Amino acid sequence: MAPELVGIIGIVVLFLLIVLGVPIAVSSAVVGFLGCHFLLGFTPALGVIYTIPITKVATYSLSVIPLFILMGNLALHGGVGRELYDACAKWFGRLPGGLAMATTAANGLFGACSGSSLASTATFTKLALPEMKRYKYSDRLSTGCIAASGSMAAMIPPSGMMVIFCTFSDVSLGKILVGGVIPGILSVIIYMASIYFRAYINPELGPPIDQKITLREKLFALRYLLTAVATFVVLLGGIYFGVFSPTEGGAAGAFLIFFIVLFRKNFTIKNFITSLTEAVTTSAMIFFIIIGAMVFAQFLAISQLPTFFINFVRESALSQPLTVLLILIIYIFLGTFLDAVAMMALTLPIVFPMIESMGIDGIWFGIMVIKMTEVALITPPLGLNVYVVKGLTPETKLEDIFMGILPFLLMDILTLAIIFLFPKIVTWLPATMG
Repeated sequence: MAPELVGIIGIVVLFLLIVLGVPIAVSSAVVGFLGCHFLLGFTPALGVIYTIPITKVATYSLSVIPLFILMGNLALHGGVGRELYDACAKWFGRLPGGLAMATTAANGLFGACSGSSLASTATFTKLALPEMKRYKYSDRLSTGCIAASGSMAAMIPPSGMMVIFCTFSDVSLGKILVGGVIPGILSVIIYMASIYFRAYINPELGPPIDQKITLREKLFALRYLLTAVATFVVLLGGIYFGVFSPTEGGAAGAFLIFFIVLFRKNFTIKNFITSLTEAVTTSAMIFFIIIGAMVFAQFLAISQLPTFFINFVRESALSQPLTVLLILIIYIFLGTFLDAVAMMALTLPIVFPMIESMGIDGIWFGIMVIKMTEVALITPPLGLNVYVVKGLTPETKLEDIFMGILPFLLMDILTLAIIFLFPKIVTWLPATMG
């Protein structure tokens, strides 16, 4: 049997196992091991299982994953989200849809402290949703904006999704973190603009709050933004100017957030232990997925399937834009039943070599893939962010949340189209780095 055919059968079996509910880490590791056993024999396959965790995962560069996760947990349990929301609500609350705009802006700022979309969604479901209900906001607008804007943590550095992408590609983590700055800001602006115009046309969606806020109160509230701004400047500024590596930046960011929440007396020993425990648990889950995906990727490499696809694309003479567009469409389909980490872990070993062979900029492609992981977080029927909102508000109808998501999905497509048509939005800032 041809090795390429074995690789295709392996992919089919893997997807069947995922559909049957087998954890992605287990299914990818098992299929990868069995595939290597079929192509190479038992002893070499056992060697793959033995060497992958040491040579591919036990590396200094991947230590940035638990550091980014720890940053988010410290910010979450240190009350940073509440401070950001209070500040944004004072500035935007009196506008049409102002509380939804404040939620979006605060989510973007919180993303500068946390690389976890699920943590962002959970935080603002607890903080923002009661306020929007109090002011008679539409359930669809309020829940939709929370679930959608929570996904922006995947794009705005520090981003765990960017680390995962770089794990399965040879793109510089520092450059893709910097490359995500402008697209992240663009996503926030487009979301906020869409909320404003929808609420302006139909005030019943999000009526302005009637509480008068003085200019002094607004200016005084800006102090709450210091945590996000300081973390963003230290982390991205240090990476941009070459002061430290992304891994060192993760350590600096985690220490800075810990120092700030400790200084403000918003932190307790219990919160600290909880932050560490959650960081360890989440990191272990991600590393387990990475190990399984690496074993599967080794099987694909042995089957020569990536080379087969590279040759197929060359012979089909597809243009670069059309190739990227087809890949993005595939990601839309995969996002309906795979989570973001699994989606990248399973596809990048095949897709990225093909992208490289065509001379497509890896940073630009990476940002679009990460944008697609944002879409996957809110795409039915999986939509993890949607289920986080539903889980915290059992009285809310699931169909209302998914219906509320639709306008934001359209905005994500608009953002993706802008990035697709104007690559300089992504590549300009990394190109200025030393």
